Amino acid sequence: MQRKIRAAGALCAALALAVAAACTDDAGGDGSGPEGAGEVFEEDRLVDMVNESNRLLYDLENAENRIIQNCLEREGFTVHDQMWFTTYEPEEQEALYEAGDWGGWLPDADEAARFGLGTWSTTAEGQADEDLDAYYEHEGIVVDSAAEGDVSAGVDRLDNSEFEALSDQEKFDWAVAFYGEATAIEEQGHLVGEEAPSTDDADAGDLDLEGDFDYVQPEPGGCQREMIDALYDDLQLIEDPEGGEYRSANWSWRPVNPVDDFAKWDEFEIRYEEQLADVRTALVECLDEHGRTGWEFDDEGMLPLSDYFYELYEGTADVHDHPDLPDDAPTDYEGKKEFEIAFAVDLAECGEATGYGDIAEQAWADSRNDYYLSIETSVYAWQEEVRTTLTTAQEVIEG
Repeated sequence: MQRKIRAAGALCAALALAVAAACTDDAGGDGSGPEGAGEVFEEDRLVDMVNESNRLLYDLENAENRIIQNCLEREGFTVHDQMWFTTYEPEEQEALYEAGDWGGWLPDADEAARFGLGTWSTTAEGQADEDLDAYYEHEGIVVDSAAEGDVSAGVDRLDNSEFEALSDQEKFDWAVAFYGEATAIEEQGHLVGEEAPSTDDADAGDLDLEGDFDYVQPEPGGCQREMIDALYDDLQLIEDPEGGEYRSANWSWRPVNPVDDFAKWDEFEIRYEEQLADVRTALVECLDEHGRTGWEFDDEGMLPLSDYFYELYEGTADVHDHPDLPDDAPTDYEGKKEFEIAFAVDLAECGEATGYGDIAEQAWADSRNDYYLSIETSVYAWQEEVRTTLTTAQEVIEG
């Protein structure tokens, strides 16, 4: 059964997005809807689009790897570092979002009363807590008994033993053949006593930007470069837009999936944040009424709970972006765990009283739906570009 996204009128009320056609009952059936959208805004269509993009990217990664591996084997390298050649088939998505994607840091009443916020489980004393197994089962956490202390979500272990058995010189030679000498020295030079050049005042080459760089990635070489030249014609050095004061530049060659246009997503993130302003104020006021004063939402849209409870258990925190602990905060493990559970119960009660979880989840759902609608046409164009590249890749592989 197809599941339609919220009625157009509700979308407008929720986010006041600039998608005018979404504010009519026919949702753009007269052709006035957002470019690339169908007659009805159906989540199923958008989910299919996302799944197809994930599948194409998986196929593209495998094709790139096959070309590189064939090149390496022509040069006599038959044992490979599987870290570079292992891809995982994407899991089919059933929806654009899942419950808790908005953050999920707000516990429900039963969860809070049993496990608090779970911070106790990360401490040395918590590892011997009788509630630990129940908490892990509740969270779906798998402990790998083959590696003591290795807690994971059940990711399959990679068998790279054949490559690890090679000598250091053989590993380095393989790296040179894989991505060129400059990158091999930077990544694996320690194996043979080679030191990577200093990144101070790194040379950005032809990148037409002012100032010095802290890091510039070496230009791709070896079999990786052979693959790039065979499939792509847009190899370019790009400054990391998220670098802040630390300036770095890295090489890019694949066509970028419009889903990864973080600047565009920021527009919808701002609208999402605006939708939550009132309920966040209400939640903080509720905590005040429970004696939990001084709380503010951080830049990630969450209460800085992790740092607060890390300081409770460890006595200090790297970042003090949270209220001070009470003067009478407990000092023994059992007392700290009880304090955490009592706090979590208050937090859960405030979440229920303000409706925070439901409001945040709906606002997040609306923002995801509207974001994907806004990029639908460009995503389909990207998919066609990838399909063309896959056709070229198959021709290269077949020789």
